Amino acid sequence: MNPHGPERRSQEALWDVRDVAWFLKASVSWVYKAVERGDLPCVRIGGLLRFDAGAVRAFAVGPSDAGGSMDRTSTRRG
Repeated sequence: MNPHGPERRSQEALWDVRDVAWFLKASVSWVYKAVERGDLPCVRIGGLLRFDAGAVRAFAVGPSDAGGSMDRTSTRRG
């Protein structure tokens, strides 16, 4: 893994799964699951997943809303 994170590689157009995990402070397996759910946009190149840095940053910020809420998931418990 790149110890300086994906920001150091900002000249590169696409990030790999490890770069995204580092940027989002998430596990690599979480990134794969987010892709499977369709939550995190990616580009498939053969068997590889690549991510547009701008799209990952937009995902991290979340949808803009007037309330300014950062809650992106339901906390409903049954």
